[in-house]
Amino acid sequence: MSRHVVRPQILVIADDFTGGNDAGVSLAMTGMTVNVAFTLPCADDADVLVINSDSRALDAQQAAARVSDLALACQAEPQTQWLKKIDSTLRGNPGAELDALMRVTGKKRAILAAAYPAAGRTTEQGQCLIHGVPVTHTEFASDPKTPVMSADICEVIQAQTTIACRSMSLNDYTQHLHEPVVETPQIWVVDARTDADLDVIVTQALMQDELPLLVGSAGICDALARHVRAPSSHRLLAVVGSMSEIAQQQVAAVYQNPQVGMAFIDIENIFSGGSTAYVQRIVGILASGKHCIVHTSPDSEARHHIPQLCVRMETNRVQLGEKICLFLGQLIRQVLQEVSPGALYLSGGDVAMAVADALKATGFRITDRVAQCVPYGHFVGGDWQRPVMTKAGGFGDETTLRQVLNFIEENMSE
Repeated sequence: MSRHVVRPQILVIADDFTGGNDAGVSLAMTGMTVNVAFTLPCADDADVLVINSDSRALDAQQAAARVSDLALACQAEPQTQWLKKIDSTLRGNPGAELDALMRVTGKKRAILAAAYPAAGRTTEQGQCLIHGVPVTHTEFASDPKTPVMSADICEVIQAQTTIACRSMSLNDYTQHLHEPVVETPQIWVVDARTDADLDVIVTQALMQDELPLLVGSAGICDALARHVRAPSSHRLLAVVGSMSEIAQQQVAAVYQNPQVGMAFIDIENIFSGGSTAYVQRIVGILASGKHCIVHTSPDSEARHHIPQLCVRMETNRVQLGEKICLFLGQLIRQVLQEVSPGALYLSGGDVAMAVADALKATGFRITDRVAQCVPYGHFVGGDWQRPVMTKAGGFGDETTLRQVLNFIEENMSE
């Protein structure tokens, strides 16, 4: 999963410590949590995990083996964005490490944009330039540990890998992206002279159905940071599965709050449709900076229509309840792969348990309570390690949910 879960949204492998920090700092400035790990496994969860392979000065074979081992140790979801951080002057073993990472991840395309315009490093006609001068005509050509032997990026890459490498202009890149992904892996070296060029490269890459491996220096990391949204770290994702009258009053009490967005789940759609539209709705609300209340009852009268619904769906009350809870649990899991609220609020025991199961929790550690009737703490184990609040459906008064929102804003604001 992603944000503030065990599996990060973005995984970066850098070949040295300072390079790893350069890769992570712009992402951290968006509000994402970024950890730079020296060893794996990394116990702390984060939105972005940067792994320092410390392999720049190794020989090519050793560097490839180390990157391969680290990549294999990572727990990545299919939607995780991989990024190989390389030196903007091509020092180290970019070809060998890129080869290793592509083999482990199974990526068929690697998009390599080595440019770092803010530091005067650009890529033009496939050449690595430092303030307009080929890198081989600068001090980096005589680096005491890792001298650079060529300014031609493909030539440097292909010296350490048999994977095909082709250089292209930015216009050619946007055209080639429309071509079907071939089975034979390819490395594309894309020209970039400005930050705007890098923005195009990243934006277009992330629009692909099959995410490519991004490769580059701090410049492409900055572009990625400009593309991704910061996590909504002080917003609440509330799931109100209870149909009790008091639960509906609690939802109604915050309905007009401009800082709250509502996501109504039509129970009948659960039987006939998927969850994609609901995921997009919830993610959109949280990403806009609002709290999100997910609820399944349009009004307090909905509970009285359950018998008729069971007849239409040819099911009984127990089976209907189980199906709703399973749907909600999986829905929340999908949402948390996209965005990270400050906390979860789960109203209704069956719903709370369904979400816990979907997030692979093995228990619940209680810390305190809010609004007199809302215990909070953290799931034990599983994929979600931010605060979780639970409430029995019929507990509290109409102000309970409002009090919880106030608590989140006062205690989890940035």
